[in-house]
Amino acid sequence: MSRFIQFALLLSLLLAGSCKTTPKETDVALSSFQSLESVLQKDGGALWGSALYAPTFFVHPETKVIYADRKDEQGLLQSLDGIWTGTLPEQMNPANSTAELGGMKWVMAIWPLPESEFERNVLLAHETFHYRQPELALDPRPGLCEHMENTSARIWLKMEWNALDAAIREEDAESAAQAVLQALRFRNNRLSEFPAEARLNEDAFIILEGLPEYTAYKLCCDDAASMAEQVIKSRKRHWDNESFVYAFAYHSGLAYGYLLDRFDISWRNDLVKDASLPDILGKALFTDGAVTPDPDLIIFKQYGYDTIAAAENEREQEKTRIREAYIHTFTRDTVLAIPLRQFNMGFSPVNVQSLGQLGTLYPNIRITGDFGILEVTQGGCLISANWTTAFVPYKTTGWNLELKEGYHVLPPAEAAPLIYSVAEM
Repeated sequence: MSRFIQFALLLSLLLAGSCKTTPKETDVALSSFQSLESVLQKDGGALWGSALYAPTFFVHPETKVIYADRKDEQGLLQSLDGIWTGTLPEQMNPANSTAELGGMKWVMAIWPLPESEFERNVLLAHETFHYRQPELALDPRPGLCEHMENTSARIWLKMEWNALDAAIREEDAESAAQAVLQALRFRNNRLSEFPAEARLNEDAFIILEGLPEYTAYKLCCDDAASMAEQVIKSRKRHWDNESFVYAFAYHSGLAYGYLLDRFDISWRNDLVKDASLPDILGKALFTDGAVTPDPDLIIFKQYGYDTIAAAENEREQEKTRIREAYIHTFTRDTVLAIPLRQFNMGFSPVNVQSLGQLGTLYPNIRITGDFGILEVTQGGCLISANWTTAFVPYKTTGWNLELKEGYHVLPPAEAAPLIYSVAEM
């Protein structure tokens, strides 16, 4: 138990001096608020029918210092050089997300922000759209796209992306449409291998995460040409993602949104949360029926199948080794089980992995709940498939746990000799 007490003492010492800011930091924060507001005001609500700018604060993940654009409703923040500042409560997880603080809903972003003004505005506009998604009724709650862990799914996704890339680069409208057709065929090749829910979850994730990405670039790019350039850069940026379970939607949504605009298709006004951007594009361009899978090996080679398949099959071997190591850790080594009831999570979506019936593996995560605070920086955290328990490897050093008063770590029971457990006493 001493490791938890030591961690709690260290944390309290860090927080004691956490609410310190410098004039340079406040200037950068103020400038960032003004730049974002300028971008969103220029849109004037035209893109989605309403103004997007929302209460916004930045938070340092280590010190928990907040830089906010306004005061909160409960007086937690103090005015300082044109902004408002304070300390993020320990039960909250710093993340690029939305958050409730001081009786208000906010856009939250991790400090420091990207140095590039363009990249900074893209990040903040993305999170701002998340803030507005519920009121726009564009906030689906999809199931996890576990099928994206499959090597075949990754291959077809990259083929789809290459075809979308070709459509974006192609100046001739008819040739671009044919490239779109191939992208949709590759997509259908992928989805034909999995249950129907895979299609529903993919479409929903494209709405949930792809729309914010599309919106951010649409608002921050000067014109269609610069946006096309950014979409192509996005593919390159996401190409080697460790996992596409969450992250595929960032690029797919951006690419399909751009192409819907490029072909002058009216799609935003009547969009609903269960819509499919790929299907909307396909039905608008190809009115003669469904897009059927394509078995043409020449076309496959044209869009890089051999190279993609070789790289993904090699990756699968290493991925299998790592996955088996995780499964061994969480089934045959000593673990700590933490019950999850009322809790919040902060994590990176690019490396989330499914371990099948065991649950979902988060290599890096911060969880706050009624038990206290869990931070995992290495070794992984497994969250059970029914979302009731978080497991960490007990004997590793890549995690820290701060328990609230009344909670204790109990030794393994005879029926489960490898499981320490957190319980309220």
